[in-house]
Amino acid sequence: MTAPARDGGAPRECGARFGGLRADAARNRRRIRTAAGDLLAEQGAGVSLDRIARQAGVSNATLYRHYGSREELLTDVAEEIAAVAAAAEARLSTSDSLVALRGFLETLASARPAALYCLPEGAAVGQAAGAGPRARVVAATWRLLSRAQRAGRVRDDVTAEDVLAIVSQLGRPLPGTTWRATEEKCPRLVRQYVDGLVVPAVRATHEPYHLPRR
Repeated sequence: MTAPARDGGAPRECGARFGGLRADAARNRRRIRTAAGDLLAEQGAGVSLDRIARQAGVSNATLYRHYGSREELLTDVAEEIAAVAAAAEARLSTSDSLVALRGFLETLASARPAALYCLPEGAAVGQAAGAGPRARVVAATWRLLSRAQRAGRVRDDVTAEDVLAIVSQLGRPLPGTTWRATEEKCPRLVRQYVDGLVVPAVRATHEPYHLPRR
């Protein structure tokens, strides 16, 4: 359907389109995905689609118009997190290995990574086993972590799965707290966690220890 342009020019399509969706439809899809990411990270995969629709401020019919199944919605949320991780890795991979790892994890923690665990690996729509979004996020984490380990900056007894599990927990609100409070303190908590992984520098010289004089 078209409507005449106000300036008398060629008719224009009703509603701007973004990525094949009308602007209002694209906004609704983003709102649904954002609400789902929050609720999945906070409450797990058992959260109802009705609750997600209410938090997104859309009707159930609108949610089902965008997502034909729970699996499809979980996959979209997980793919969004994986995209954030991929962009962060690309942006930071040329930095100092420790700086890159810290920046990557701070960005990842803000992307609701706990929601990745709501979608079993290999169950993502159109994905083979081991190639799903969580596997890709783990792989990106491993690349930055192993780089810091090879440089001797980070202890070598920690795995990418360990790091992702901790960062996913740091990015979730505690009972009785809000997402805003969590987002404010999360970068500091991630920095403290990464600092705990750092291998302390070895002194070049060892000075003898003297007892203090009484």
